[in-house]
Amino acid sequence: MIDSNDHQTFSHQVYAIIATIPVGKVVTYGQIAKMAGMPSYVRQVCFILRHLPKGSKLPCHRIINGQGRLSVKNETYTRYKLKLIEEGIQFNSKDKIDLKKFGWHI
Repeated sequence: MIDSNDHQTFSHQVYAIIATIPVGKVVTYGQIAKMAGMPSYVRQVCFILRHLPKGSKLPCHRIINGQGRLSVKNETYTRYKLKLIEEGIQFNSKDKIDLKKFGWHI
């Protein structure tokens, strides 16, 4: 369990990482947790994203699950998918993104 100060620090690290995801690349929730120094905190990354500050301009559409899929649903799914396609990211016939080709490997 993260105490409130650690949670705030982790949240800011997650925000900073998301802000630097390049156009035309995607990153997984697990990669973000690892880059933030807490590889086992994948669920916390998801929690942080669900509770972003109102009006956030972070490119959350570039975050996908480890299977190469968007984890959001409904209208958000459609909006994120269109943004990714506009950035040149391709989806296969099963609506998956090739992480080897489009993944952000730092």
